[in-house]
Amino acid sequence: MQVKFGVNAPLDFNDVTYVIAIDMCGTGVPYPQALYTGYNSYTFAFLVGGGFGSTALPLLYQYYVNPNSSGSLTVLAVNNLNPSTTAFNPNYNGQNSEFEFTFVRSDLNNPLGIALPCPGSTPLPTLSPTATPTVSAGATPSASPAPTAVGATPSPSPTPSPLPSSVATASPYLSTWTFNLMTFAANHGPALDSLGYGGPTDNTFGGIVVDTTTTAAVTSYRNTPQAIPQLQAAYITYGEVDNYP
Repeated sequence: MQVKFGVNAPLDFNDVTYVIAIDMCGTGVPYPQALYTGYNSYTFAFLVGGGFGSTALPLLYQYYVNPNSSGSLTVLAVNNLNPSTTAFNPNYNGQNSEFEFTFVRSDLNNPLGIALPCPGSTPLPTLSPTATPTVSAGATPSASPAPTAVGATPSPSPTPSPLPSSVATASPYLSTWTFNLMTFAANHGPALDSLGYGGPTDNTFGGIVVDTTTTAAVTSYRNTPQAIPQLQAAYITYGEVDNYP
């Protein structure tokens, strides 16, 4: 799967966090003001720049509703993303204003072995968690791209043990995935832009919708937004997701 992310000026990986958010559970479009909606429609997000990931390998986060904590959302970094199945090109168009990220869909096949990876899904059998906790980063409501849990700094969560291979190979997700592209100020800063008309506060964009069972190249060219970000490196001009079954 290939994602192309274009902005209006040379990319700035120091001051801007570029986010590729994906809904794979059929709950809707992931929007930039996610904290206010409990990260509704976030299943995974890739982050690069602004203190997250690197131009060699973006950082991946997995989102799920934890039934053991009153149904609150849990966010965990996927530290076992396979670098041999991903590729990041920070200057795809030769003008430093577009990057390309390629990954295989199986990398997102519940990599942390979560028992309930989608809201309302049937629990998958799991092993006992390990004793090593993994803490998600915290932030304020206006300053949270992907790596922040709802409301406040979360309590440590145990790292799930891998599922048995017979279970882990069966995808718990839908075949239709919905993408949104967003930018945030560095280091948990506020949302700066998204593909929707409302930019950092948009909740109307229909998403880049991809049927992962077919070959597709789905492009969203940006119309003039409600407000143009002052930082041109954060001003998204277009996004494209290409799928190869």
